[in-house]
Amino acid sequence: MDFFEIVEKRYSHKERFLPDSVPLKDLELIAKAGLAAPTGNNSQCVRLIILPDRASLQPLCDVAPTEGLRTAPAAIAVLTDPSTQKGDHNFEVEDYSAATAQILLAVTELGYVSVWLDSPYFDDDKQKAAVKALGAPAGYHLRVVLPVGLSDDAGARRSKMTFNERVFYGKFGGHK
Repeated sequence: MDFFEIVEKRYSHKERFLPDSVPLKDLELIAKAGLAAPTGNNSQCVRLIILPDRASLQPLCDVAPTEGLRTAPAAIAVLTDPSTQKGDHNFEVEDYSAATAQILLAVTELGYVSVWLDSPYFDDDKQKAAVKALGAPAGYHLRVVLPVGLSDDAGARRSKMTFNERVFYGKFGGHK
């Protein structure tokens, strides 16, 4: 696939996963894609935890069970280390978002599916419990968990607004 095919094919998989394991070498390639993302002030605040099997995923399922986590054979947890931030600007949100986007594209390139799971960790108690379950240092933030595996079906895709509804020329509302 070329880059634009990968972008078009990627979707948020909200269904069940097949139990087939994901080879560690594939999970490492996916993680490397995330770490290659740009970072503000080169802070490199993103930390990844590869969860290569069901046993390593279970502590997160105990904190915030979702369909993706309950059925995925593997996952990658995306955390940020706020101590890396320099000056008055904090780029944690931008950095983990860029890393996550690249991870999702790498997942698609390798023939797997995933979904961006962040909302379970908006709750402070679940955030603390998940960070503890992952063994991350105090102060780190769990931003996203990305289950990785093969889909057990074609995967439902939500409709998207058209290009012309979201892209303008010259000014907002401007058309070609």
